[in-house]
Amino acid sequence: MNPNDVSRRHVWRPAKDVANSRTLLLLHGTGADENDLIGLGRSLDRDANLLSPRGLVMHQGMSRFFLRHDDGSFDEAGIIKNAHELANFLADAAETYGFDASTVWAVGFSNGANAAGSLLILHPESLAGIIAFGTTRSFQKVAKVPDLRGKRVFIANGEIDGYSPHDATAKMVKEFRGWGASVQLLMHPGGHTIALEHVRKIGETLG
Repeated sequence: MNPNDVSRRHVWRPAKDVANSRTLLLLHGTGADENDLIGLGRSLDRDANLLSPRGLVMHQGMSRFFLRHDDGSFDEAGIIKNAHELANFLADAAETYGFDASTVWAVGFSNGANAAGSLLILHPESLAGIIAFGTTRSFQKVAKVPDLRGKRVFIANGEIDGYSPHDATAKMVKEFRGWGASVQLLMHPGGHTIALEHVRKIGETLG
């Protein structure tokens, strides 16, 4: 299996009009798989193409897109490797399935949300925007400042989510805006979970 092409394990749910529909790249959280966010994707945009790959890193029997160390820090080299693999996977999938590569949004939860953000940072040409649930900053310092003008970012976190501390969320919003992205921050009163109200609001805004 080549992780960069469509032989990678994934789910593809085409829209009625593949070429003229938005595509949602669905990136699951730790311990889930390529089937986990299909319902979320359909709730966000019932008319979208859905493309959902499985994370290639296996740790303690759980699939993920990159590792998080015991001290809470991220394997940044692994994040970069995953972003490159996802960018190549998207390009090959667009050619194989015939969707418009310029209208792809990455939608992720937790580990997958960080994967979505890092893909936007490292390969901004691959995405129109991201929808990140339960996310935080992926990099302590970005090696190359991205140009995110014209990109849209939704960040949907919980007020008491230890994975997404307030200071890191504030820095993340400031960074994305500083790089030119249009950012909307949504907060719910709970922890590390996806709020249905956030799904509804984002879906309505996407149109």
